[in-house]
Amino acid sequence: MSKAEKSNTDQHQFWQMVLETFKSSGLSVRQFCSQEGLSEPSFYAWRKRLTQPQTSDIEQEEQPSPFIQVSMPNAKSGGVELILASGHTLLIHSDVDSQVLTGVLSALKQAKLC
Repeated sequence: MSKAEKSNTDQHQFWQMVLETFKSSGLSVRQFCSQEGLSEPSFYAWRKRLTQPQTSDIEQEEQPSPFIQVSMPNAKSGGVELILASGHTLLIHSDVDSQVLTGVLSALKQAKLC
């Protein structure tokens, strides 16, 4: 286990203990945090993190990445054919203006086509 993983595990255990102590304290969050010397924003963030259902590593791996690595065409090439996650095909000619391409990709993203 790396130091970062151990630190995260230690924090996880600490905040679980804090939340259990808070539940039995009968105090408001503000009173409890003040008494224990804790940050209210940290308390709320950890409470949210520890009470929300966690997605498993398998579920995270099954989600397709919206990006793929492509190489730009050479000057002799006519362009690139980009097949979007939606199944649509976008033909990008080699002489396309980068600002126009950025605008098109942004619009496609907003339309949830990629």
